[in-house]
Amino acid sequence: MIQKVRSPLLGTSSITGNLIGATAVSGNNVTTNAIRANNIVAGQVAGNTLAANLQISLTQVFETANVYTTAVGGNVNIDLQNNTVYFFSSNTTANVTFNLRANTQNTLDSQLSIGQSVTTAILLKQGATRYRANVYVDGTLQSPFYLGNSAPSHATTQQESIDIYSFNIIKTAANTYTILAANSNFQKAANQNP
Repeated sequence: MIQKVRSPLLGTSSITGNLIGATAVSGNNVTTNAIRANNIVAGQVAGNTLAANLQISLTQVFETANVYTTAVGGNVNIDLQNNTVYFFSSNTTANVTFNLRANTQNTLDSQLSIGQSVTTAILLKQGATRYRANVYVDGTLQSPFYLGNSAPSHATTQQESIDIYSFNIIKTAANTYTILAANSNFQKAANQNP
């Protein structure tokens, strides 16, 4: 006989077939091996995180990008718990300082454990004059390791170009990061139709 759901837990064999086992759902967690077959195996989902060493096979993922139409220059906060892709689609008006943080309430340091990393892509639309970008983490200036051992140049370039800054932030100690950075400039081909 199938047992009924009781209290906040699902009882032993409460769902059969592709079943959830004994007290499989408890609070916000799914216990080890609770969901099998093409689902989560030998792991759990707790809050907004997946269990360590969980393997995931995906068909496709649609990632949300924050698109801002207001021109930027100066200090810009990048909230990595909200999104990791930011597109500033109007021409940049001055040099930019990206401050990477978790969100308005939390520092990145408080959300990343030592040995964890996060990657972000930030797109800047450039006009006739190209402006550079610096990177801070939680308000502290960082010195990234740039791809090719060269920080990007900021020469005048044609309008309608887009700079993409990619930062992989690896926490190595409390408030200490190794940042691998790359900067690419994208322009429309001269013979391309609008």
